[in-house]
Amino acid sequence: MSLISVEDALALVLRHARPLEAEVVPLLDAHVSGRVLATALTATRPLPPFDVSAMDGYAVRAAHHRPGVWWPVTQHVAAGSPAALPLTGDGVARILTGAVLPDGADAVVLQEDVELDPERPRVRFAASPRPGEHVRRRASDVAEGASLLSAGQTIGPGEVALLAAQGVLELPVHRRPRVAILSSGDELIEPSAGPPARGQTVNGNAWALALAVRDAGGVPQLGPIVPDAREATEAAVSLGVEADVLVTTGGVSVGDHDHMGPTLARRCGDTLGFWKVALKPGKPLLFGRAGDCAVFGLPGNPASALVTFELFVRPLLLTLQGHARVRRRPVDAISAHPLPAGGQRAEYLRCTLTTDPHGALVADARRAQSSGALSSLAGADALLIRPIGTPAVEAGGAVRVITLGVDHPAMRG
Repeated sequence: MSLISVEDALALVLRHARPLEAEVVPLLDAHVSGRVLATALTATRPLPPFDVSAMDGYAVRAAHHRPGVWWPVTQHVAAGSPAALPLTGDGVARILTGAVLPDGADAVVLQEDVELDPERPRVRFAASPRPGEHVRRRASDVAEGASLLSAGQTIGPGEVALLAAQGVLELPVHRRPRVAILSSGDELIEPSAGPPARGQTVNGNAWALALAVRDAGGVPQLGPIVPDAREATEAAVSLGVEADVLVTTGGVSVGDHDHMGPTLARRCGDTLGFWKVALKPGKPLLFGRAGDCAVFGLPGNPASALVTFELFVRPLLLTLQGHARVRRRPVDAISAHPLPAGGQRAEYLRCTLTTDPHGALVADARRAQSSGALSSLAGADALLIRPIGTPAVEAGGAVRVITLGVDHPAMRG
């Protein structure tokens, strides 16, 4: 199977992906990992439910009250306590922000624009009040029966506030995908096994991928280490494809003991999408489908595993949860150092970001870029993209990067 480009590979991954079915969850749980609304919601209450004051001041009947005349203050209205009396005659009402306007009032005069009589409870105005001034009208924010939230909308703090105001305590969101994670290799040991013996490697990939799955909203299911044996590999894969997504690491290259790749290929059959991508790190990457399960065979080297997860697995997990935006948007940056011309594979360099005195992002990829270098992952907060055949770049030259954090410090104002 020939090399496929990163863009074409991602298109194959997402081609048949559809959001998972809905489940009903408590309102606060819907904000975890940004759950996505599965069905549209309609407002059952107007917001605000009454005409309320937008500022501290004095409630008046705009057409009745004029400047330069003393008007008696007949009542005091605070938030949470409805006015005791309608506004009648010449009276005005002292009112605080958020308080319900007395019946008959249609405007609020700011307290800054009011002269108080120090001896009597009365006031006069510097200018004529205008109807609706400093008033939040009933249903001016949301009308009863209006569209509240659309299907596909991500639930964040703002959405939670709106739903809570409507008395919504539960809502339907797309189910979080279950992701089985398998690591293969006779050399692997669990982190709890103590220091590795000669020839052994601690299985950090599974732990890193589990956290990456969780960060993307999925539910990781860690399987045991799979030995380099065909029968054991087939048995582990048979269990793994019962999940929504199967992610494996190791055994997808062409070595004598690489059983994972051939096993996954047989399991996918005609639905095998690709096995090699024009990507560095991450060339020996496999994707296909086994029934309803999306299958990824990631390389065993840690940098390759996490870069390919970021580029391919994460967008699929977000799609399964109903997100509309599933790829991180590349942004402009400048390189802190010279970069050679791009080769025959797109390269994604682990880098750190800072800002220069002018506020421009500066990408520094001067770290070990070997696919097996764990140190290249620690502290890396972005990927510097070097497309196929791109010209060399001098220090200070323009590059594109993918920031890996939700709110990267260098992106803040």
